Amino acid sequence: MPISIPGQFKKAASFINSLEPATTRQEIPDSAQAGLYLVVQPSGALSWAVRAKIDGKASKVTIGRYDEVGSADDRIGTLISPTQALNVTQARAIAERVRNDAKRGNDPRLQKIDKTGLAAWFDDFVRTARTAGFKGRAVKGSTADEYERIIATNIKPHWTHVTDIRTLDYRDVEKLLNKLTPGARRNAFAVLSAFFRWKPVARAIGRNIIELAEPPAKPQSRDRVLSQDEIKTVWKAAEKCGYPFGPMVQLLLLTGQRRDEIAELKWRELSDDRDAITLEAARTKNSRPHVVPLSPLAKTIVEAIPRIIDAEGEASHYVFTTTAATPFSGFSNGKKALDKHCGEPALPEWHLHDLRRTCATELAKLGIKQEVTEAILNHKTGKVSGVAAIYNRYEYQDEKRQALEKWAIRVQAIVAENVELLRKTA
Repeated sequence: MPISIPGQFKKAASFINSLEPATTRQEIPDSAQAGLYLVVQPSGALSWAVRAKIDGKASKVTIGRYDEVGSADDRIGTLISPTQALNVTQARAIAERVRNDAKRGNDPRLQKIDKTGLAAWFDDFVRTARTAGFKGRAVKGSTADEYERIIATNIKPHWTHVTDIRTLDYRDVEKLLNKLTPGARRNAFAVLSAFFRWKPVARAIGRNIIELAEPPAKPQSRDRVLSQDEIKTVWKAAEKCGYPFGPMVQLLLLTGQRRDEIAELKWRELSDDRDAITLEAARTKNSRPHVVPLSPLAKTIVEAIPRIIDAEGEASHYVFTTTAATPFSGFSNGKKALDKHCGEPALPEWHLHDLRRTCATELAKLGIKQEVTEAILNHKTGKVSGVAAIYNRYEYQDEKRQALEKWAIRVQAIVAENVELLRKTA
């Protein structure tokens, strides 16, 4: 075996790839650049080090880890980092600069790496999502909020040891995912997929590491629909929960809308007579405004909701809020309280989204046409699809109102003739 790394790039790469780790640490000199060594650990880890005299003392500077492809970061050659990925050519260029700096009396070890910390990258990622976006337009505000929440709760706490994103590889992603629950795992993987595909990050690392990570298993399609007894139990439990979670759950059941569409409801999205909701395009999944008629029962619930006032005496923009400044977000605690009020025996595993599926199922039982149900749910993927969906712009407003009024009457019959509504309390 040669005692030094060959000068020609392909030969050097072939030589390094053929190395077998020894039982002790090895330093293999480079034949083309004085002072450059490849450090081979017994574990098989490979790193680059430069030996030079700094302040009159023989010193060793670790300049990066070996990677046959190297890094695509434009700053390679201007930064010193023990964790950056360097191929043979890049390592030689940095080694030459380190030795030249040492000769001029500069200590390359004192240079700081600019903007490679994980927190700074994630902050820029969320900021970009809110402003320029990744496909020519900013993402929805709720999506950016979700990015920020997932990063703060499911990613950053498990990567506190990461000081340079260029040290990350697919194994770090898989280790992080294995620490999370199935739902959080899928959310984190989705955010990290967008993060590592983001061009600045891909350039800094040199490749999209998410492509090598094992994606989480797809969730099994849920078909949970609440029975009539369960509908009654959940309704009564919502009454006991009170504002804000209780009436929010009741509206989810009565309208069949998505959780966040109701939880983030603004007073301005309610009609003056409180008999309809108009969801802003920015808050719907298909980015189109969506009108949701409110049945008399739903209207009564809305009219009983208190208008929350902030510390400065201003009325909150949000219908459901605990802070007056932000929409309701305490779903985990709210669901626990709801389940507690459901009593014993506990309802088999169910989610708030099951209320949407229950609404759709009960509408079918009432004989509501599928296209009307899809219009209520703001779906465009069922009976009215393809060419028909392109040319059929009818919104079914009268049919939607009639259907939801029928459903509300059905709910009243299920939960009892004298439905107890939530009292208006602050």
